[in-house]
Amino acid sequence: MICGSLIAGMTSEGGGAVAFPVMTLALSITPAVARDFSLMIQSCGMAAASFTIFWMQIKLEKHSLMFCSVGALGGMVFGLEVVDGTLTPHEKKLGFVCIWFSFAFALFLLNREHKRKTVDEIQKFGVWQAMVLIVMGFLGGIFSAVAGSGVDICSFSVLTLLFRVSEKVATPTSIVLMAINATVGFYWRQMMTDTGVEEDAWGYLIVCVPVVVIFAH
Repeated sequence: MICGSLIAGMTSEGGGAVAFPVMTLALSITPAVARDFSLMIQSCGMAAASFTIFWMQIKLEKHSLMFCSVGALGGMVFGLEVVDGTLTPHEKKLGFVCIWFSFAFALFLLNREHKRKTVDEIQKFGVWQAMVLIVMGFLGGIFSAVAGSGVDICSFSVLTLLFRVSEKVATPTSIVLMAINATVGFYWRQMMTDTGVEEDAWGYLIVCVPVVVIFAH
Protein backbone atom coordinates (compact mmCIF):
# COMPACT_ATOMS: atom_id res chain seq x y z
CA MET A 1 0.00 0.00 0.00
CA ILE A 2 3.01 2.32 0.14
CA CYS A 3 3.05 2.16 -3.67
CA GLY A 4 -0.71 2.60 -3.86
CA SER A 5 -0.78 5.60 -1.54
CA LEU A 6 2.05 7.31 -3.42
CA ILE A 7 0.16 6.84 -6.67
CA ALA A 8 -3.03 8.14 -5.04
CA GLY A 9 -1.28 11.31 -3.89
CA MET A 10 0.60 12.03 -7.12
CA THR A 11 -1.83 11.00 -9.86
CA SER A 12 -5.54 10.90 -10.66
CA GLU A 13 -5.58 7.21 -9.71
CA GLY A 14 -6.78 6.16 -6.29
CA GLY A 15 -4.91 3.66 -4.13
CA GLY A 16 -7.70 1.21 -4.88
CA ALA A 17 -6.43 1.00 -8.44
CA VAL A 18 -3.37 -0.76 -7.00
CA ALA A 19 -5.05 -2.57 -4.11
CA PHE A 20 -7.83 -4.22 -6.14
CA PRO A 21 -5.70 -6.02 -8.76
CA VAL A 22 -3.02 -7.02 -6.25
CA MET A 23 -5.58 -8.44 -3.84
CA THR A 24 -7.70 -10.24 -6.44
CA LEU A 25 -5.11 -11.38 -8.97
CA ALA A 26 -1.96 -11.85 -6.89
CA LEU A 27 -3.36 -12.74 -3.45
CA SER A 28 -6.58 -14.48 -4.62
CA ILE A 29 -8.77 -12.40 -2.31
CA THR A 30 -12.42 -12.19 -3.33
CA PRO A 31 -13.45 -9.08 -5.32
CA ALA A 32 -16.03 -8.15 -2.66
CA VAL A 33 -13.37 -7.93 0.06
CA ALA A 34 -10.95 -6.11 -2.27
CA ARG A 35 -13.67 -3.64 -3.30
CA ASP A 36 -14.68 -2.91 0.28
CA PHE A 37 -11.07 -2.49 1.35
CA SER A 38 -10.36 -0.18 -1.60
CA LEU A 39 -13.29 2.06 -0.70
CA MET A 40 -12.36 2.07 2.99
CA ILE A 41 -8.69 2.82 2.48
CA GLN A 42 -9.37 5.53 -0.11
CA SER A 43 -11.85 7.22 2.22
CA CYS A 44 -8.83 7.69 4.50
CA GLY A 45 -5.91 8.15 2.09
CA MET A 46 -7.66 10.23 -0.57
CA ALA A 47 -9.30 12.31 2.15
CA ALA A 48 -5.84 13.03 3.58
CA ALA A 49 -4.59 14.01 0.12
CA SER A 50 -7.69 16.18 -0.36
CA PHE A 51 -6.98 17.97 2.91
CA THR A 52 -3.51 18.81 1.62
CA ILE A 53 -4.98 20.05 -1.69
CA PHE A 54 -7.37 22.41 0.11
CA TRP A 55 -4.69 23.48 2.59
CA MET A 56 -2.31 24.42 -0.23
CA GLN A 57 -5.18 26.04 -2.17
CA ILE A 58 -4.43 24.05 -5.31
CA LYS A 59 -6.76 24.99 -8.16
CA LEU A 60 -9.69 22.63 -8.83
CA GLU A 61 -12.23 22.42 -11.64
CA LYS A 62 -15.30 23.28 -9.56
CA HIS A 63 -17.88 22.38 -12.20
CA SER A 64 -16.49 18.85 -12.41
CA LEU A 65 -16.32 18.61 -8.64
CA MET A 66 -19.97 19.51 -8.33
CA PHE A 67 -21.64 17.71 -11.22
CA CYS A 68 -19.44 14.59 -11.28
CA SER A 69 -20.10 14.19 -7.55
CA VAL A 70 -23.86 14.30 -8.12
CA GLY A 71 -23.65 11.62 -10.81
CA ALA A 72 -21.13 9.55 -8.85
CA LEU A 73 -23.33 9.41 -5.75
CA GLY A 74 -26.19 7.99 -7.77
CA GLY A 75 -23.87 5.63 -9.64
CA MET A 76 -22.32 4.33 -6.43
CA VAL A 77 -25.70 3.49 -4.88
CA PHE A 78 -27.01 1.98 -8.12
CA GLY A 79 -23.83 -0.04 -8.55
CA LEU A 80 -23.85 -1.43 -5.02
CA GLU A 81 -27.55 -2.22 -4.95
CA VAL A 82 -28.14 -3.40 -8.53
CA VAL A 83 -25.05 -3.99 -10.66
CA ASP A 84 -22.71 -5.62 -8.15
CA GLY A 85 -25.04 -8.54 -7.44
CA THR A 86 -25.41 -9.41 -11.12
CA LEU A 87 -21.68 -9.85 -11.81
CA THR A 88 -19.52 -12.88 -11.09
CA PRO A 89 -16.06 -12.47 -9.50
CA HIS A 90 -14.39 -13.10 -12.86
CA GLU A 91 -16.55 -10.48 -14.56
CA LYS A 92 -15.58 -7.95 -11.89
CA LYS A 93 -11.89 -8.63 -12.48
CA LEU A 94 -12.38 -8.30 -16.24
CA GLY A 95 -14.30 -5.07 -15.73
CA PHE A 96 -11.45 -3.61 -13.73
CA VAL A 97 -8.96 -4.52 -16.46
CA CYS A 98 -11.21 -2.78 -19.03
CA ILE A 99 -11.30 0.37 -16.90
CA TRP A 100 -7.51 0.40 -16.59
CA PHE A 101 -7.06 -0.20 -20.31
CA SER A 102 -9.42 2.67 -21.10
CA PHE A 103 -7.42 4.97 -18.86
CA ALA A 104 -4.15 3.86 -20.45
CA PHE A 105 -5.60 4.51 -23.92
CA ALA A 106 -6.79 7.95 -22.80
CA LEU A 107 -3.29 8.80 -21.59
CA PHE A 108 -1.84 7.55 -24.87
CA LEU A 109 -4.11 9.89 -26.83
CA LEU A 110 -3.30 12.73 -24.46
CA ASN A 111 0.45 12.33 -24.77
CA ARG A 112 0.37 12.29 -28.56
CA GLU A 113 -0.23 16.04 -28.55
CA HIS A 114 2.95 17.51 -27.08
CA LYS A 115 2.03 21.17 -27.53
CA ARG A 116 -1.72 21.04 -27.10
CA LYS A 117 -3.51 24.07 -25.72
CA THR A 118 -4.96 23.57 -22.24
CA VAL A 119 -7.16 25.62 -19.90
CA ASP A 120 -7.67 25.74 -16.14
CA GLU A 121 -11.45 25.34 -16.25
CA ILE A 122 -14.20 24.24 -18.62
CA GLN A 123 -14.84 26.99 -21.13
CA LYS A 124 -18.37 28.37 -21.77
CA PHE A 125 -19.90 26.00 -19.27
CA GLY A 126 -23.52 25.17 -20.06
CA VAL A 127 -26.21 22.49 -19.94
CA TRP A 128 -24.53 19.93 -22.20
CA GLN A 129 -21.24 20.17 -20.31
CA ALA A 130 -23.12 19.63 -17.03
CA MET A 131 -24.92 16.58 -18.47
CA VAL A 132 -21.64 15.08 -19.70
CA LEU A 133 -20.11 15.46 -16.24
CA ILE A 134 -23.16 13.93 -14.53
CA VAL A 135 -23.22 10.95 -16.90
CA MET A 136 -19.48 10.34 -16.55
CA GLY A 137 -19.79 10.65 -12.79
CA PHE A 138 -22.63 8.12 -12.81
CA LEU A 139 -20.58 5.63 -14.83
CA GLY A 140 -17.56 6.22 -12.60
CA GLY A 141 -19.72 5.62 -9.54
CA ILE A 142 -20.81 2.24 -10.92
CA PHE A 143 -17.20 1.30 -11.64
CA SER A 144 -16.24 2.31 -8.11
CA ALA A 145 -19.08 0.22 -6.67
CA VAL A 146 -17.77 -2.86 -8.48
CA ALA A 147 -13.99 -2.43 -8.38
CA GLY A 148 -13.34 0.21 -5.71
CA SER A 149 -12.22 2.93 -8.13
CA GLY A 150 -13.42 4.48 -11.36
CA VAL A 151 -14.87 7.96 -10.92
CA ASP A 152 -11.34 9.38 -10.72
CA ILE A 153 -10.44 7.80 -14.07
CA CYS A 154 -13.67 8.95 -15.73
CA SER A 155 -13.33 12.48 -14.41
CA PHE A 156 -9.69 12.85 -15.43
CA SER A 157 -10.31 11.45 -18.90
CA VAL A 158 -13.28 13.65 -19.75
CA LEU A 159 -11.65 16.79 -18.35
CA THR A 160 -8.38 16.36 -20.23
CA LEU A 161 -9.60 14.81 -23.49
CA LEU A 162 -12.97 16.47 -24.06
CA PHE A 163 -12.63 19.80 -22.26
CA ARG A 164 -8.83 20.16 -22.60
CA VAL A 165 -8.38 21.00 -18.94
CA SER A 166 -4.75 20.95 -17.78
CA GLU A 167 -3.55 17.81 -16.01
CA LYS A 168 -2.37 20.06 -13.17
CA VAL A 169 -6.02 20.92 -12.50
CA ALA A 170 -7.65 17.63 -13.51
CA THR A 171 -5.45 15.52 -11.21
CA PRO A 172 -6.28 17.19 -7.87
CA THR A 173 -9.93 17.45 -8.96
CA SER A 174 -10.02 13.69 -9.53
CA ILE A 175 -8.41 13.05 -6.14
CA VAL A 176 -11.05 15.07 -4.29
CA LEU A 177 -13.83 13.39 -6.32
CA MET A 178 -12.55 9.93 -5.43
CA ALA A 179 -12.29 10.87 -1.76
CA ILE A 180 -15.96 11.90 -1.74
CA ASN A 181 -17.08 8.86 -3.72
CA ALA A 182 -15.09 6.40 -1.62
CA THR A 183 -16.46 7.86 1.62
CA VAL A 184 -20.02 7.57 0.35
CA GLY A 185 -19.39 4.00 -0.81
CA PHE A 186 -17.87 3.03 2.54
CA TYR A 187 -20.82 4.55 4.42
CA TRP A 188 -23.39 2.89 2.17
CA ARG A 189 -21.77 -0.53 2.40
CA GLN A 190 -21.53 -0.42 6.18
CA MET A 191 -24.73 1.37 7.15
CA MET A 192 -27.25 0.83 4.35
CA THR A 193 -26.74 -2.82 3.38
CA ASP A 194 -27.77 -5.95 5.25
CA THR A 195 -24.32 -7.56 5.27
CA GLY A 196 -22.18 -4.47 5.84
CA VAL A 197 -18.51 -4.28 4.93
CA GLU A 198 -16.78 -7.64 4.52
CA GLU A 199 -15.19 -8.68 7.82
CA ASP A 200 -11.75 -9.38 6.35
CA ALA A 201 -11.59 -5.85 4.92
CA TRP A 202 -11.51 -4.38 8.44
CA GLY A 203 -8.33 -6.28 9.27
CA TYR A 204 -6.60 -5.07 6.12
CA LEU A 205 -7.73 -1.52 6.87
CA ILE A 206 -6.25 -1.51 10.37
CA VAL A 207 -2.89 -2.67 9.03
CA CYS A 208 -2.71 -0.20 6.14
CA VAL A 209 -4.29 3.03 7.40
CA PRO A 210 -1.15 4.51 9.05
CA VAL A 211 0.92 3.96 5.91
CA VAL A 212 -1.70 5.23 3.47
CA VAL A 213 -2.59 8.42 5.34
CA ILE A 214 1.08 9.45 5.53
CA PHE A 215 2.19 8.58 2.01
CA ALA A 216 -0.96 9.88 0.26
CA HIS A 217 0.10 13.40 1.28
